[in-house]
Amino acid sequence: MTFGKLIIILGAVIVLVGVIYEFTSFFSIFKNNPLDFKFNIGNTKVYIPLGTCLIISIFLTILIKLF
Repeated sequence: MTFGKLIIILGAVIVLVGVIYEFTSFFSIFKNNPLDFKFNIGNTKVYIPLGTCLIISIFLTILIKLF
């Protein structure tokens, strides 16, 4: 497989995951995670997705260790 095809497939997978995330409740654990910090100060909104990053990191670590 060439590098160009790999990049195209990776992009398609990212788009597919985005569509699934937007239109299903399968990823509902990521939407209201208690470890994701949200701050509203006046007109400024700050979102720090610490919990989501931890969940994704644990999942990818397990996936990489299995394969």
